[in-house]
Amino acid sequence: MNWKKLFATHILERGYDYYCENAVENLDISDDIIRADVIGTEDYEVEISLNNGEVTEMYCSCPYALDGRNCKHMAAVLYEWSENDMDENEDEEMETVKSNDLFESAYTINAYKKKLAAVEELVSGAKENEVRSFLVSVLAEDKKLLLRFHNSVNKQVTKEDINNYIRQVDIITKRYFGREHFISYYEAGGFISELEDIISEDVRRMIDNGNYLSAFEVMNYIFVLIGDVDMDDSDEGTGMLADSIYQLWLELLGKVNPEEKKKMFNWFTSHLDGSIIDYLEEYIEQIIMEKFEEKEYEQDKIEFIQNMIEKSGQDTSDWSRDYGVGKWAVRYLDMLKEKKASEEQIEEVCEKYWSNSSVRRYYIDMYMKKKEYDHVLRVLDECMILDKQYKGLISEYSKKKKEIYLLQGNKSAYIEQLWELVLDHEAGNLDLYKELKKQYSTEEWLVKREEIFKKLPAYVHVEKFYKEEQLYDRLLEYVLNSPGLYALQEYENVLKKEYPEQILVKYQNEVNKMALHTSDRGHYSSLVSLLRRMQKINGGLKVVEQIVADWKVKYKNRPAMMDELRKL
Repeated sequence: MNWKKLFATHILERGYDYYCENAVENLDISDDIIRADVIGTEDYEVEISLNNGEVTEMYCSCPYALDGRNCKHMAAVLYEWSENDMDENEDEEMETVKSNDLFESAYTINAYKKKLAAVEELVSGAKENEVRSFLVSVLAEDKKLLLRFHNSVNKQVTKEDINNYIRQVDIITKRYFGREHFISYYEAGGFISELEDIISEDVRRMIDNGNYLSAFEVMNYIFVLIGDVDMDDSDEGTGMLADSIYQLWLELLGKVNPEEKKKMFNWFTSHLDGSIIDYLEEYIEQIIMEKFEEKEYEQDKIEFIQNMIEKSGQDTSDWSRDYGVGKWAVRYLDMLKEKKASEEQIEEVCEKYWSNSSVRRYYIDMYMKKKEYDHVLRVLDECMILDKQYKGLISEYSKKKKEIYLLQGNKSAYIEQLWELVLDHEAGNLDLYKELKKQYSTEEWLVKREEIFKKLPAYVHVEKFYKEEQLYDRLLEYVLNSPGLYALQEYENVLKKEYPEQILVKYQNEVNKMALHTSDRGHYSSLVSLLRRMQKINGGLKVVEQIVADWKVKYKNRPAMMDELRKL
């Protein structure tokens, strides 16, 4: 069966992207059932029923599929299944388009070439007046295609052409907005796909024809727009489109003349004024700092950075002010370093912005490279006072002190700092716990670890230390007293061999709680998955058999649940 017909084109394309990115995991094919997990912004469970190779039913736990739509996660799993099927049969089955079939979508290079050949054969067989007449009627009905055709024929792009593209982008946006001026999760893929089409087709053609600034203007309009649009971007389409634009910016910088490059620089620097949403600003910041390396831009970049520091310092939010000043001050320091500025000049800038933690950390790294450890220790002590309200920074400074003590061979100070980290600044960090453990003999550690267990803060997950120490009786007690399934599933493999009965009782209690309330098929499928997991534990077959028998009596009026239990 050609299952691709079950999906909208843009959904199929996204599913193919997920498949190519190896997002499909835990693929399980058995008894005409395909099950898998698809890893994305979140992890989703997919289950697909087959009958003689035909798809009869599909389920996914993602929001898009809840109302019965076929989603990209399902498509990704079917692509993965097709690949497995291909491995068992012939490689040629991967081709999705036959040379004599014009109307299938193409999702491999060879398939696309075959489709082009088929279209070319059809067109070459038509009379010229037929082609002209058909083209005129199609272009008269489709403004987007008319604009594309116009700019294919006319190699020079006018200001009016650019305005037409901008109007086309606005029309697309308005069509997807809806009454609430919000693009929903279900519509976001189509919106991004249409903008990607303009970038990949029209902007690409402008670049190939040498209309660099015209291409720059159109893609800039789209770049600013996608940051302004209120949209459910759970699939991260905005980031993918921004990546595409960024790559084209880099390409343009390698092609434009000096005058055009200066105009591009002016656009980039003028658009870090709050007009672009913060996470997209990073693309512009990166291109300004890394891609205008000519001597003529040196002073412009310094003045720009100084202006950004001053602007950031005026922010009313403490966090935003500290972050902005720190980011741009460090970039200023990096530029001075690249210019081979004197150590005095660099220290002068550090002193000017000493209240900023990013600048102090830059200073610490500078003196670490010079191996002036005693000086760094004094600075670290000062930093721990200045930043005492920031737990993350205190932890970072403490680890840096530990590193220095080790480099200096000061073992007692090193161990003392480790204790401080394990019990306070990095409480719960298993790697630091293991590092501390290595400092003691086996006999000494038996006493020290109990001291740690008593002094650890209440919020620390001590169970991972129990696992490390193979204190399985304590680990079991923790699992049995923990609500829900998380701890049970996290430590099941460690405990089930020695404590199968207790693990099964915990599972039984949890699945019975989950079964109390009526739910959808996905919930019942999850319950069946848990029962399968129980069956693999010693004695689990008998326990699961009793649970199923009880449920078939107690919940006999839940057809979806009974159907899922039959799959067990």
